[in-house]
Amino acid sequence: MSDPLLEEDETPTWIFTFADLMSLLLVFFILLFSLSKLTDTVLESALSSIQIAMNSKGSNPEQDKAKRSNGGSVEIKPIDPKTQIDGDLNSADITAATEEIKQKIENAKEIKKASEAIAKQIQQSQLSRAVKVNEDGESITITVDGQTLFESGDAELSFESDYIFQELLKIFLFYFEFSINIKGHTDNIPIRTAKFASNWELSAIRATTVLRTFLEEGIDARRMTATGYADSVPLVDNDTEANRALNRRVEFVLRKN
Repeated sequence: MSDPLLEEDETPTWIFTFADLMSLLLVFFILLFSLSKLTDTVLESALSSIQIAMNSKGSNPEQDKAKRSNGGSVEIKPIDPKTQIDGDLNSADITAATEEIKQKIENAKEIKKASEAIAKQIQQSQLSRAVKVNEDGESITITVDGQTLFESGDAELSFESDYIFQELLKIFLFYFEFSINIKGHTDNIPIRTAKFASNWELSAIRATTVLRTFLEEGIDARRMTATGYADSVPLVDNDTEANRALNRRVEFVLRKN
């Protein structure tokens, strides 16, 4: 027979659940209090400690305790505020960006239109065999076959260049707002003569010879530049004579100022 006095002294089971609940509430309010007192230094130390503890090497138990308690080796790399996206873009910035995009689109349309007109003029002049026209939305490139302009290993212009240059002169005078970058290119066959130590000298002299020709025809010197590239920018591999002939060329790159 059970003793009723002992039954009255037994602790009810619900008290354990209540005690656990009170403990959790206490921890929760302590956490809220800690967060309210959180400083940038404490936050950085906490984040640094988490980073070190969870990296592939784990934490460093041999590290000085003071450093470990202060976050260890700092691995946090804050984002530069200047690189963050500014959500408060003003209307002036948006308008300026929009106008810039519109201007680029208009320039691309104008480049394409000018390129088509130049290509048509080259075709009507029956120069399509030696002269090619291309555009990339920002500039127009007129490529002239090098063997039509120069003899092999020489920088003196051939008689065939006269007619080609007269047609190009008309184009350059009409599109006066375009700058002209003259580029000389060779194949990869080495050259070493009394005049030219290498293809670099040969391509540079050819480019400047062409520039001087148009300068004498009245093209403003401030519009033109001349550069020699030797065989550093081939159109195709220099593995056949036909391909080497394609790489021997003079390019006129027109870019609107």
